[in-house]
Amino acid sequence: MVSGTDLPATEFNPEEWSVVLNARQRSPRQQSKETEGTQSSKAAPAAETPAREAESPPSVSPKLDSTAVARPRLKRLPRLPVDDFKIVFRPSAGVDLAQYNDVELRTAVVAKSGLHFVVADEDLVCTNLAKNIFTVSTSCADRVANYAKIRELTLRGKKLGFHAHIAPPDGARAGIIYRAWNGESPQDLLQELRRANPLLPIVQARDMGRTSRSVLIHFLAEELPPSVKMFGILYAVFNFRPKVEACLNCRQVGHRRDVCPLPNRLTCSSCGQKHPEDYPCTPQCVICGDAHKTGDRTCKQRFQRGFSRLSRPRQRSQQEHQQEKPEFQLEKESFPSIDNRNRSSRSKSPGRSRSSRSRSPGRNRGSKGKSPGRSASQSRDFSTKPEKVSWAKQASCSCCMLSDAKENSKTQETIERLMRENQELKQQLALVLERLSTLTAAPSASSSPLSISPSVIEPDMAAKSGTDIIDSSTQSAKKKRTEQPESSEDDFKSTSQKIRKEHRELKQKVDLGFTQIAERFNKIESILDVLVARLESPPQSQPSPAPSQP
Repeated sequence: MVSGTDLPATEFNPEEWSVVLNARQRSPRQQSKETEGTQSSKAAPAAETPAREAESPPSVSPKLDSTAVARPRLKRLPRLPVDDFKIVFRPSAGVDLAQYNDVELRTAVVAKSGLHFVVADEDLVCTNLAKNIFTVSTSCADRVANYAKIRELTLRGKKLGFHAHIAPPDGARAGIIYRAWNGESPQDLLQELRRANPLLPIVQARDMGRTSRSVLIHFLAEELPPSVKMFGILYAVFNFRPKVEACLNCRQVGHRRDVCPLPNRLTCSSCGQKHPEDYPCTPQCVICGDAHKTGDRTCKQRFQRGFSRLSRPRQRSQQEHQQEKPEFQLEKESFPSIDNRNRSSRSKSPGRSRSSRSRSPGRNRGSKGKSPGRSASQSRDFSTKPEKVSWAKQASCSCCMLSDAKENSKTQETIERLMRENQELKQQLALVLERLSTLTAAPSASSSPLSISPSVIEPDMAAKSGTDIIDSSTQSAKKKRTEQPESSEDDFKSTSQKIRKEHRELKQKVDLGFTQIAERFNKIESILDVLVARLESPPQSQPSPAPSQP
């Protein structure tokens, strides 16, 4: 018997009742079993019906919410490319994205962004009807700003308001700091966090709303840091556990009230019924259905699944360290104790051992009494337990690896530049040596026993020839001095002086060039020695400060 009042048939209206079933679809086997059970129950006599009802377990009716609105069950969404940039578009209240297809949304987004359809051909659009949002995925960083600045779209001739924001990367880890926001913009927060924490891979930062002073930070790392610095204050970083989004307008899970596609129903946010404000009502949670407000701290299902509760990896106790098996353990057979070796030597010479025992029995007894302690100290377990690596050591190692990679890239660029300069210097040196060889080979080739008249020698020929030509020309000039006039002798002297002067200048230039080349080669060799020594030396890990516990 159930206590209550009977409902008259005139007041019953089945259209006012809506049933929301969250059970999964039954398999064909269960349906066939149910049909067989119904047929057998009909064929059985009516007398056995009460007994069967008593034996069968009572069926539990699913928890129903009369204020909820039935929505179709959605399928799994396709996965967007991991390396692309994602821009999430959230419509204003009262806009239902289920009324528009993806082609209309993509056409409106590309037209509003100002990009050409050929340029944005590779960009993708994916709609999430459960959350009433859609995402634009692009691989080009230049087109992200064009999509993120969109604030309204024209769909079927109507201008609808949208809010766009850039989603963090797929591999980013979310952390939260409390009592840290004082009205700064997301750009200012990100700039200050990157300035104060240059070693942390921070990719995004934003506030959690006007009613909260918390700041949500995304790190591109597998583990969260213990703390961050911002505006000269040290904040502890905790793991962010996203809550289940529940709408207080349509009483559905999956989206918030500000993006609900249905118009505002003007119902109570606690129970979902229409009544005066001062009317005492019993709250009902949209997430779990219990008698408390939606998203209250007492709700056990307010957090999304798949997120751990721990803020940081907890420190293992000493008992867990003892139970943990070491990675490397030496065997006792590799290091036998000294007592066993002495016993084996005594067993080989029994007569000698007996005489030694008979001579000093007291001494042997004393040694026997001390042997257990000595053997215990000698038969230690040579085991090496793995050293626990803290987050600070891991962060310092990663930072050292990044700095070493940067230094290696810089040294590699320096080596390549020096090698190019070395090749250029070698080419210049080869040209200088070739020119010098031609200059030194010219006198030997031009020297001959024939007499050369000074009138035949030209300035270019005299410049190319060496001192041998000058001597031969002077000797021939002495022989024919009587035949040649005085003017020819003066010309020959001036030509010879000019040749000697040019020869001295050329020699000085060659010597200066060789000295400069030698100095340059010495400098290059010293730089290469320093770079090779730096590359061969192991990287020195700088000690990092221990993280402060909150």
